[in-house]
Amino acid sequence: MAFDQSTRNRLQKFVNDARNLLTEEYTRQLQATYGLDPKAGSVASVDSLTHLDNRQRQTTNILRDTLAHYLTTTHGKGEKDRNKQALSRIVREQAFTVLNRLAALRMAEARGFLLETIAKGYNAKGFQLYKQLAGSALGETGEAYRNYLYSVFDEFSLDLAVLFDRHSAQGRLFPRESALLELLDLINHHEIEPLWAEDETIGWIYQYFNSQEERKKMRAESQAPRNSRELAVRNQFFTPRYVVEFLTDNTLGRIWYEMTYGNTCLVDSCRYLVRRPTEVFLTPGELAPEQAESAGKTEALSQEELLKQPVYITYRAIKDPRCIRMLDPACGSMHFGLYAFDLYERIYEEAWQLEAELGAEAFVREGNLKPLHQTYDSFEDYRAEIPRLIIEHNIHGVDIDPRAVQIAGLSLWQRAQRAWQQQGIKPQQRPVVRKSNIVCAEPMPGEKALLEEFSSTLNPPVLGQLLEAVFDKMELAGEAGTLL
Repeated sequence: MAFDQSTRNRLQKFVNDARNLLTEEYTRQLQATYGLDPKAGSVASVDSLTHLDNRQRQTTNILRDTLAHYLTTTHGKGEKDRNKQALSRIVREQAFTVLNRLAALRMAEARGFLLETIAKGYNAKGFQLYKQLAGSALGETGEAYRNYLYSVFDEFSLDLAVLFDRHSAQGRLFPRESALLELLDLINHHEIEPLWAEDETIGWIYQYFNSQEERKKMRAESQAPRNSRELAVRNQFFTPRYVVEFLTDNTLGRIWYEMTYGNTCLVDSCRYLVRRPTEVFLTPGELAPEQAESAGKTEALSQEELLKQPVYITYRAIKDPRCIRMLDPACGSMHFGLYAFDLYERIYEEAWQLEAELGAEAFVREGNLKPLHQTYDSFEDYRAEIPRLIIEHNIHGVDIDPRAVQIAGLSLWQRAQRAWQQQGIKPQQRPVVRKSNIVCAEPMPGEKALLEEFSSTLNPPVLGQLLEAVFDKMELAGEAGTLL
């Protein structure tokens, strides 16, 4: 389905409505349950919240720890203004986390990775089966459905903790039943139902979560971004596909091309890979011929004659594919990583054959990695592991926006699931992704006085000095990201 303007408009309306619903819901929860008022900027004493049960008390302590952490990098006219900003950030993070989770489950349903869970709400096949097995043990329908979703979150968090970990500070709250039912109605609206099967949908949800009106207001109030969130929102752009392909083809693709002396299928699949017909691959230890004598002569050559001159390619040892890493230092929703995933799949498959032809000793490896043919009994076993290996070993990403980190992790996970689906591997037989390498750039938590008290106990004293220097430098991590 083409993402034309009318399609994007329908999706944008859904995201706006869902954001407003969840913002209102979580603002109310903070006020009524947890003694935190994002509108007034007030914070009640935990001792005064006598109505809390054990789980709510644990959550209120986590929320206050999160508030204290955010206040260290929040600037305002006074305490209440700073509290308002930090509490609004907490509401926003709780809202986009639950929206991303439910959208991810809806997309998993559309791809056959998950039994019907979000579609049809309480009448979903997965929940009906769960309810039948649980009986009345989990309470009324609304409470049972919430517990069912928690179970699904926990199952998915084994592969994708960055999004589904219910114990994370950004995902502690959950909508009350009335708000959840309204949210499910929005997700299951017939006009956007076809979009859940499209790979681009989650990226557009990421872009639309911050409204155009909010961006205009930010720019009107300040010429430059005032904090990490404004920096992320105001500089949120999709990189065009051809730019993604050109840069990846000529970095990751080029590296493998040179390692294999040009004998790779990437020559056919990387349409922007820059090559010259006169390339000469040098052998180990071989140097390019001296060209000093001819340097002056080339100035008189025409463009056509220059293109016929030999281009010497420095020898590049072939690496085990698990050791060929990429880093996107401002990954957003992981456009570069998704395309790199395609290239890595081909690289891994070729590496299996090359190891058989050249011998295991021809490959450079790191750490305790064993040759591929010693690690896996067959190509079929190896091929089934490739999506997991790509996520765990190869693709790295950093962003200053926690939403981007969630979406990036989700995008790669979905891409891996699609690879397994194409191999015909059933969901319960797919390898477990035990880690990913997508992180959010944040300043170090804690108070300066507490840090100084701790660093003064370190011996030798230079360790304390180094720790304090790192702490000071990391204050800008939320704004500078990897530029730090």
